[in-house]
Amino acid sequence: MIVRYQHPYAAFRQFDREFERLVRQGFGRRATQYSPQADVYTEGSDAVITVAVPGVAAEDVSVSLEGRRLSVTAERREREAAEGDRYLVRGLTAGKFRREFTVPEGTEASQVSADLADGLLTVRVADAVKPKPQAQEIPVTENQSAVEAE
Repeated sequence: MIVRYQHPYAAFRQFDREFERLVRQGFGRRATQYSPQADVYTEGSDAVITVAVPGVAAEDVSVSLEGRRLSVTAERREREAAEGDRYLVRGLTAGKFRREFTVPEGTEASQVSADLADGLLTVRVADAVKPKPQAQEIPVTENQSAVEAE
């Protein structure tokens, strides 16, 4: 008996690739927008967002905060081919992309820092994670009621 595993979202990925191919075919290569992969996690009281942006220079990346919306925009420039060069396979998407994240209410721009190294943009939001309030025990005292008898 042969058991074949198929990821539950494989059909969605295939549909997404096919849709993107059809859009490119109908409207040109720049019709679809690239959305980079990202991780969001906490380190102590900081929220950390790591966005994969291989091949993007620091001057082509912009991080902005508007209200609770943290936006990361960047542009990967297309490689210029020399005379006679041609692509055999073209898999790296060139163009602009934008990814947005929601930060806690009251976050200020001074709390946000960004660093680009090895194709990963790391955005740190300082003091974004507030500790959960601790439950406190309230002592219960027993009150003796005075009953008057006749």
